[in-house]
Amino acid sequence: MTSRSTRWLLAPVIAVLFTTAVLAIEFPISVPDSEHLIIADGITDSEMESVFQCSVFEKSGQAIDDEGRIDVLVWNIYKQNKETWQPELTKLLKGKQLGLLQEVSFTDEFKDWLYQLDWVGQQVKAFESFDVSAGVFNITQVYPIRVCAQLDAEPWIQIPKSALFATYPLSNGEVLAVGNLHGINFTIGTKAYSKQLKLLASKLEQHNGPVILGGDFNTWSDARLEQLTEIVSSANLEEVQFEPDQRTQFMGGHVLDHLYYRGLELKKAEAPISGASDHNPMIASFSIVEVKR
Repeated sequence: MTSRSTRWLLAPVIAVLFTTAVLAIEFPISVPDSEHLIIADGITDSEMESVFQCSVFEKSGQAIDDEGRIDVLVWNIYKQNKETWQPELTKLLKGKQLGLLQEVSFTDEFKDWLYQLDWVGQQVKAFESFDVSAGVFNITQVYPIRVCAQLDAEPWIQIPKSALFATYPLSNGEVLAVGNLHGINFTIGTKAYSKQLKLLASKLEQHNGPVILGGDFNTWSDARLEQLTEIVSSANLEEVQFEPDQRTQFMGGHVLDHLYYRGLELKKAEAPISGASDHNPMIASFSIVEVKR
């Protein structure tokens, strides 16, 4: 006999699988054969699709921080399905040095917005529908040193979730490593979820320098949150505490979105309410630490 708690857990999963099947019929989805990147250059108003898992940028050199300050926005923008996404994203990114976005649909409208504001961006193509790619997206006003794509298929529906590992120069001579992740969602256990987290966290753990990790981790259960906490702790990452904290909650008050850091000083952080997505954004301000010579 199925317990009440198991039925409670299975119900939303079954609903999601049914919805996914219906959407797959109406909106054909193609999944890439390998991990690769879409590179959007708002400085030159150009874009390209790299067939390589990692890309190195010859133009890199300008520090990402602004006189030692790194202001960060982390936000799942719900494939820009809300009409107010554009003015809200413009407002939230004003004065920021780094944006970590999840569920970005790389539409013509998004490209126009990106190029008008001279942003530089990289996206992992998790999947494509009607020639529009979707996945996590890093956005800055400087070029990264290196960016690598990560794809991990949802065990049941086989549509990948994506992650980005990127490095950026800092004005103190160090290199900042950044992780941007959209967590695997549709599972009962945590095996596939844990594997995805460990793959990205291992890169951050090995990095000799400051680290920022943010995204939609889909921590909708205690077991998932425990896995996440254990993995980020092993990478010596500290969680950002928000005030106010209006992060989106799901299934009995579980917070889905998180932000972590190492080797930086946290100045302030907030998670305000926004009606421009089904997730509320996270905003944090860091300062870099002077390197002792």
